[in-house]
Amino acid sequence: MHDWLAEKRAKCEMRFESIPFAESKEWIIEGDKFRHKTGAFFSVEGVRARAACPSLDGVCQPIINQPEVGILGFVLMPDAGSHRWLVQAKAEPGNVGGVQLAPTVQATHSNYTRKHGGAPTLYLDFFVSQQYEPTSDSLQSEQGTRFLRKFNRNATVVVNEQVDVANAHFCWLTAADMRTALQTSFAINTDARSVMVSAPWRFLADTTQPFDNACASEMGLSASYKRQVRGDIVDRVKACLEAMRRDAALEVSPESLSRLTGWRVDADSISPHSKDMSPLTVRHYSVWAPEREKAEWDQPLVLSSSPDSVQLLAQEREGVLHFLLRPAYEVGLTGGVEFGPSFKLENAAGQPDWLDGLCADGHLETLIEVDQSDEGGRFMQACSRYAVCRLATAVPVPEDPGNLWVTLGELEALCQTPKLLTNEARSVISLLLAFA
Repeated sequence: MHDWLAEKRAKCEMRFESIPFAESKEWIIEGDKFRHKTGAFFSVEGVRARAACPSLDGVCQPIINQPEVGILGFVLMPDAGSHRWLVQAKAEPGNVGGVQLAPTVQATHSNYTRKHGGAPTLYLDFFVSQQYEPTSDSLQSEQGTRFLRKFNRNATVVVNEQVDVANAHFCWLTAADMRTALQTSFAINTDARSVMVSAPWRFLADTTQPFDNACASEMGLSASYKRQVRGDIVDRVKACLEAMRRDAALEVSPESLSRLTGWRVDADSISPHSKDMSPLTVRHYSVWAPEREKAEWDQPLVLSSSPDSVQLLAQEREGVLHFLLRPAYEVGLTGGVEFGPSFKLENAAGQPDWLDGLCADGHLETLIEVDQSDEGGRFMQACSRYAVCRLATAVPVPEDPGNLWVTLGELEALCQTPKLLTNEARSVISLLLAFA
């Protein structure tokens, strides 16, 4: 895996540079939004939020509005009791390293319907033809701090036929290769992580039983996965989210970029007056990437002023390892909230003070961590440190109505259900699949 990815990066000819908005050949900035001339793809718009939830009320920011649903899909093939995964080495301007491992198909609706005028999307038929039955298929949310109610279809298709590699940018990898990629910084992109974690986890194991190995057993993952899943866990989480959404009473209104309070639109950026107000900046980029369906284009990308930190906390409770999920209140999520990771630095203003202290006072044992650049097709090297950390059993965790403690088996059930867990929650949970 490492050698193949290194080779693709060495041969990648992608180049990009920041340009003034006025030099764009494809986009126009108007008073209310920044959009593609065709009206396709996505737009950057201003929004203003009103809510009963303090962390959402008054939020005013630019956001990516991409209402179309894209396809994120892996083609798999049985392989001696395990599975092989057909991966794509995808070059995107916002990726650290340029090229990262991506799903077999990673395409917006505008792209796979060829609104860009480029080449057809390879392997698309596996996900749009009735000839193939998806093994997993769910709508999952994108980053709610940067996208407005954006969902993508996450799907896997297992085929028993021989599927040829279309070109040098695709490769069949073993489950062991994929587990290695999951624990390697900047190796596998956000979209791939999301599809993998929302698919049956047995596809990442070398046997039909995930976490049936000595390492997982020693870490407590085997017992946590084998513990009987509460039959009502998905319904309970759905009910919790419905109640939190009612209580949040979020209303999101469009706001002209030129009149967005606290923001300025300059010749080459949309940026906050103060970085303390928001870490986001929008710039425009000219991209040349001969590896892609269309070799040359320009587009806006969202920059972050500092790296983020995302943690999933684990603790033995009643003799079994459990994982802590917390409500994530974000303006771009449906109803303003989904269950997120235990801790997300960028969302600290909406998290209880005790959580900040718990994550910072030395009580944590890091089980696995990676650095990742999120969503390289929309964000410019937006880096996050993702970590799963274990709390000693003796460390007290305050009883909080927002706490959701679940076993590893229950995490799988939640990941496979649409619209429950944030993108960051799915990404940090995917680290655990490295031990499947």
